[in-house]
Amino acid sequence: MDFHKELRRTYLGAAPHTLCVGSLWIISGIIANYLTKEFAILFFFFACGVNFPLGELLRKAMKIQNVLSKENNLPKLFMYLSFTIPLSMPIVYMACKYNINWFFPAFAVLVGAHYLPFIWAYKMPTFGLLAALIISVGVLCALKFSNSFPMAAYMTGTAMILFAVIHFILVRKELRSVTH
Repeated sequence: MDFHKELRRTYLGAAPHTLCVGSLWIISGIIANYLTKEFAILFFFFACGVNFPLGELLRKAMKIQNVLSKENNLPKLFMYLSFTIPLSMPIVYMACKYNINWFFPAFAVLVGAHYLPFIWAYKMPTFGLLAALIISVGVLCALKFSNSFPMAAYMTGTAMILFAVIHFILVRKELRSVTH
């Protein structure tokens, strides 16, 4: 088995983690609608900080077997990729300083770019589609919906949940074809 297949099968094409983070985006939008923008931002920061452990809990609850070999170093890539988000916070801050409603659009562009290496790591071109969609959502919301704080949160979260389902289906289909 190649390393990319091991990663794809162990993490179901990142489906559990993408589902969790997509849900966090939508919950943050709801918080912004019914509470405050500031509370939504705080929730988003802290919730996204625990996204990977939440995704792992979901993956383990689904009883997905870890088939990563000891020689597979691809998970190290994701450790480094995880630092791109907090290290890019100054960009989000600068966008928000100009317009607080650019918080989610700026984050969408950042997260979309963050997904580009997933194309290679998982050998799944659908991550390119997800990245392009999320980046487009961020740009569209900043340019056309800049007076709506939660719009990009809802759209980004929905896109992520959609691709979590797509990735789950694709990887499960791949696993079924191997067992038959």
